[in-house]
Order: sequence, then C-alpha cells, then structure tokens
Amino acid sequence: MLSARYLVRSGLRPDFVSFHALRTIGLAALLLLAVAVALGIPPARAAAQDEGEAAVAALMEDLAGHTRQAQALLQRTPDTDQTAQLRALRADLAADRDRAVALANDGSLDLRILEAQIEGLGEPPAEGESEPESVTEERARLQATLSKLMRPTLRLQNAQARAAVLVSELDARLASLNKQRLFSHDVSPLDPRQWIRAGGELMEAYATAQARTREFRREQGEVSIAGMIAVSLAVIVGVPMLGLLGWKWLSALVDRRRARATSIASKLAWTLALDASATVVFAIILAICVTTALLILLPLMPKDMVLGIVPSLIGAGGLIAVGRWLGRGAVLSPFPQLRLISLPEEDGASANRTIQRLTILLALISVLSSLENHGAVGANVSHVLSALFAVIGAWLLWHLSSAFQKARIEADAQSVATHEAIDFATPISRLMRLFGAASVLAALVGYAMLARFLFASTLISLAVIGIAIYFHRSIALVTGLLATGKLHAYRRALHFVPLAAGFLLTLLVLPIIAMIWGFSGAEISDGILLLRNGVDLGEVRLSIGDVATFAAVFFLGFFITRWLQRFLKVTVLPEFAMDAGAEAALLTFLGYLGITLAALIAIATTGLDLSNLAFVAGALSVGLGFGLQSVVENFTSGILLLIERPVKVGDWIEVGDNSGIVRKIAVRSTHIETFDRHQIIVPNSQLIAGVVKNRSFSSGPSRVVVPIGVAYGTDLERVREVLLDIAAQDEGVLPYPEPVVIMSGFGDSSLDLRLQAFASDAIEAFQAGSRMNFTIARRFTDEDIEIPFPQRDLHLRTVPGTMMPPGASLPSG
Repeated sequence: MLSARYLVRSGLRPDFVSFHALRTIGLAALLLLAVAVALGIPPARAAAQDEGEAAVAALMEDLAGHTRQAQALLQRTPDTDQTAQLRALRADLAADRDRAVALANDGSLDLRILEAQIEGLGEPPAEGESEPESVTEERARLQATLSKLMRPTLRLQNAQARAAVLVSELDARLASLNKQRLFSHDVSPLDPRQWIRAGGELMEAYATAQARTREFRREQGEVSIAGMIAVSLAVIVGVPMLGLLGWKWLSALVDRRRARATSIASKLAWTLALDASATVVFAIILAICVTTALLILLPLMPKDMVLGIVPSLIGAGGLIAVGRWLGRGAVLSPFPQLRLISLPEEDGASANRTIQRLTILLALISVLSSLENHGAVGANVSHVLSALFAVIGAWLLWHLSSAFQKARIEADAQSVATHEAIDFATPISRLMRLFGAASVLAALVGYAMLARFLFASTLISLAVIGIAIYFHRSIALVTGLLATGKLHAYRRALHFVPLAAGFLLTLLVLPIIAMIWGFSGAEISDGILLLRNGVDLGEVRLSIGDVATFAAVFFLGFFITRWLQRFLKVTVLPEFAMDAGAEAALLTFLGYLGITLAALIAIATTGLDLSNLAFVAGALSVGLGFGLQSVVENFTSGILLLIERPVKVGDWIEVGDNSGIVRKIAVRSTHIETFDRHQIIVPNSQLIAGVVKNRSFSSGPSRVVVPIGVAYGTDLERVREVLLDIAAQDEGVLPYPEPVVIMSGFGDSSLDLRLQAFASDAIEAFQAGSRMNFTIARRFTDEDIEIPFPQRDLHLRTVPGTMMPPGASLPSG
C-alpha cells in the first residue's frame, strides 16, 4: 500500500488514489454482476452452484468405483466367503444412492422455479399465430437455463437408478448365499462319520494350538505363560464366585427393604434399583472375565482372531445378563401385573432356570457363529455342535412351553384368565413347540445350520417380544400409579401414555424381528426410506409422512370438535335457556361439521388432489345405491330429525309397540329408554316414514283424562264434587284450565264419567292420572260410592202354547 509520504513525493493526492481504487473495484463488481445476470445465475448462488457441481462430480467418481467393484464381484462364482465384502459394498452403493437423491432434491427447487416462470408466460403460440417478441425471447432464455440446470439432475437420476439396480443385485446375491448356508446339507449327526470327521478337525485345531503355544513360549518364556494361565484361570473362576456371593448379599438386602415398603411405588423403585445393581455387577464381572480370557486365547490363536472374537464374548455375556433379568421379570417379578406368566413359586423357579439355560445356550451359539466367521472352527465341528445345540434348545423350549400351558390352566382354574393369557401364553407356547420340533427334525436330517437358525431366531424373537411386553406393562403400572396419585386430575390424558408406548414399542419391535429372521438392516432402512419418500398409487403419491400428517391433523380437529362441544354444553348453551332437544341437535350438528372439516383439512394438508378421488367417489356412489342403501337412508333421516325436530331428546314417543323417552339421536339410529329402563334402538327411517306418537311434541300443558264408572242410582252431583275435589288437591294438576267432569254416556252396567284436567307436560300428566286413580279408589270407598262391575243375569220365560206334555223329554243331540 502506498504511504502518504510517497504519494506526496510522486505528486498524487491520497484522496484521488482512494477514489480511483474504489472506482476500479466498483466497475469490476458491476461487470461480474452483469455477466452473472446475463447467464441467468444470481451472484450469491454461483458459489453454491459450484459446490453442487463439485458434490455431483465427487458422487459420480465414487459411484463409478463402487460400480466396477460390484460388477466384478457379481461376475464371480457365489461363495460364502464373499458375504462380508458384499455387505460392505452394498452399504457403499446405498449411500451413493441416497446422496444422489439428496442432491437431486437440492436442485429441484431451481427447476420448479424455472418451470413456474415458463408456465407463467403461457402456452407457445399455435401454428399461424404470433406473440410479442419479448415473450418469445424470454421463453427461449428460460428454456436454455432450464436445459442447463437439468443436466446434473438427469445425471443424478441416472446415478440413482444405477445404484438402485446394483443394490438390488447385491441383495439378491446376499439372500442366495444366506439361503445356501442355511440349507447346506450334510450327513445326519446320528451318522458316526460326522463325529469322526469332527474329531479329526478338533485334533488339527489342537495341533495348531500346540504350535502356537510353543511359539508363544519361545517369545515369552516358560514361566511367564504358565503364570499367566494360572492367574487367568483363577480370575475367571474366582471373580464370578465372588460376584455371585456379593450379588446374593445385595439381593437379600434389597428384598428386605422392598418387603418393608408400604406403597406400590416404593416397591417398584426398589425393584428397579435391584435390576440396575444386577446390571452393574454383571458388567463388572464380564469386563474382568473377558479381559482375562484374552490372556488365555493369545497363546492359542492369532491376535487378529482373538480381537475378532472378543465382541462375541461381550455379546454372549450381555445375552446372559438380559436372560437373567428377563427370567426374573417374566415369572418371579414381585408385581403380578408385570409377569408374563403366573406360576406357583416352585414352578416359577423351574421356569426361570429354564430361561437361564436357554440364554446360556444362545450365548454359546453366538460364540460359535463368531468362531465360524473367523475360521477358528471346522465345518464338521460346527455342524455337530449346531445340531447338538438345536436339539438341546428344542427340549428346553418344549419344557418352557409346558410352563406356559400350566400357567394358562392355573389361570382358568382360578377363573382369573385375562386377555393377555389368551393372546400371549397359549399362542406363544404353541409356536415354541412348533419351531422346536422343526429345529429337531432339521437337525436329524442333516440341516444343522437351518436347525440352529430356527432355534436361535425363535428364542431371540420371544425375548424381544417379552421385553417389549414387560416394558409396556411397567409403563402401564407407573401410569396407573400416577393417575391414582397426585396426577389424578390428568388421569384421562395419562391413559393415552400406555397406548402411545405400545404403538412405539410395536414400531420398534417389528424391524428387530425382521432382522432376526434374515432381513438386513440396510433392507429395512430402504423400506423405511421408501415409505418416507412415498409410494405412487396411480396419480396419487402416499408416504408415511402424509399418513402421519393426515392422522395428526384429523385427530387434532376431532379433539378440538369434542372440546368445543363440551365447552358449549357446559358454559355457553345454559345461558340461553334452551331445551335439551335443541341443545342435542346443535351439538350433534357441530360434531358432524367439525369432523367433516377435520377430514377435509387433513386431506388438503397432505397435498392430495381431491379431483383424483372422483373415481373413488363414483364407485362409492354405486355401493351406496346398492349395499349401503339402508345406511344412507337412516343417515339422511337422522339429519332430517335434527333439522325438522319432530322428535328430540327428552321427548316421550310411541313407535309401534314401543314407548319411552328419547335419549340420543345418532347418525344411524335413535336410542329410546323405556319406563322399564330398557334401551331400544330404532332406525331413524322408521321415525321419518312411519307413524310416531310424540306425547311431548307440544311444549304447553298436557291433558289428563281419567275415565270412571258409577252404579245406576248414584248421586251424580255428589260424584262430580268428589272428583273435582280430588283434582284440585293433586299437586300435578294445573288450576287453569280448570278440571271438569263430563258424563260420556250410559253403559251396560254403569254411568260413564270422565275427569279431565291439565298437567304441565305429558310425563306429569301420566303421573297425575295414576295418583288420581289411587285417590278415587280410596275416596269412593269412604263416600260409599259404588264402582260397578259387569253383571250378566239370565231370565227364563215360558211362551204360551209351548208347554211340554208330562213325561216328554228333549230330543238327544
């Protein structure tokens, strides 16, 4: 930078130089801006575009290399040794495919903007027509820019398609190799040749281990290796024994504290503390034993092989820990609500031991699988051990299924069988026996790997399901305690917690079980990605996000509608002094309107085009015209009942032989409660098309008519005074209009009178009539007023000239 002194000596002023420099920079910036505008690229996005092009170039380079590797590997003869390489390559190609999708989505915004700009210019002129030259030039410029921006997008789409095809091919190869390994057939383990060959492999392994030991002695010395093995064995034997003693002391201490606890919450807290302490103790013992096992294995195996087997040893220890925890929780939990099966104490302890043995067997299978992958075990030894483990495991599964069946029988005998006992214990016990028998059969006919896979997959699936059920019941138990405790006011909301937890646990368990039965994690993630991105169903694209959005918006609208109904019913409507029928009609209309709006808003939120549902609506109209005709008829009748209100909630109506009070007008039917407290469901169409007697239709007073008959010769004026006095003294009879007594006619045995009065409504009129009948019977007895009953007297007359001669008799017959 020029100093001020130099500028003065050179004859230039500093302010002139600064102005000149700024002018030069400004002109350069304007020039770059003009070039960027001429190219149709905003200056701020030019650098971003360069970064995008660099990312696309890097993706293409990686994809090309992975493609060459995949093609070379797929052209080779399938071999089980290729499994690890295939899985690694498959993961790389899946990552390339996802990168291509992400880059394509990043560039799609610019494409959509350009397409919208071109669409805004209108359709190109037809042949023989013209448009302004400026519009034509602008359309051509936008088309050129769109073509330039679409080149990387097309490359990315091609890259995505290529990677997707290669991933599919690799999945097919992996599935073929897995099938080949599972269905590899060898001689039956009952054949002595299998055992002889396995013995030969063990002798070879022993010789190799001896050679490794001699080499290790030369490197480390005789004394050091002997001491190392002695110390290792002492640690492996002594640490678990000390840990077991410490665990028994700690468990007894926690059990005593839990027994003294008075509340369920404190007992649950002590139980969780016991489980946590068991996990900590076992983790410490496992870490010490695994570290010590390395000292024993190093002289016998190569270092790389030992380091590869260590994770399987840790995993085996973890399986044993989980099995111990699950066994205690499944059959020996102090909370009956958390037990998967309920058994007596002795049977529960036996079932727990069976679970522990199954877990140990599963841990041995995991270690054997790791040894196979690292080439530490021969094929014949692996087949013999796999068949042996499968047979022993099947026997243990059968024993455990018997415990499940016994628990089911005990529950039935005590009449406390629950929904879980029906849906969990019996089907699971049958599946255990089925898969146990299948694994034994597969092992005996020579499919040892298939037998081991069936047993291990069944046992791990049962463990995952059992853990999920245990967690769900624990959440339900804690939620129930909270709902009955300090959070009692929020008990309605708390009841949704177990439901949501069960849904989330189901979503978590399903992919885990799929992975257990042979699906790879990459395939499951691809399926989840496919659901997230959406599936094309004709012209409609649905994704799991759309479904979740629809459900969330719809249920939000549903809950808002229900809350608004309750708010109006409790707060607003009582201020207007509306009758019950009008309130019910208004709230029902509001409910229909709210649910309809919630559905429409949910559909619009997901971005679905309602015009695409026209075909579905047409098909539904045909179905409504035939199969759902009665449903639509009743629904329409219900709408008419709410609008016209010839019958409303609280009315006393008579429909055919049924009479009662209207309690609810629903979408399809109307609920009537009889005076015997029976609920009668009447289709709405009968109330519209049939004859209905509504004794509460009028809001004014209702007339009471009490018919009465008195004997001939009774003083009618006296009877009239008594009847009017009875009506005047009845509390339900209105003083105006005044009661009257009318003589309706001369009967065969009585003078027929009618006492007519008015009550406030139809129900009160019914009750008043009953009360006055009782009073009339008592007062007429006191006043010696006779209420006659029909009498039939037979009078015989003799007609002159028809006398019978003496000794004559009537003809027989």
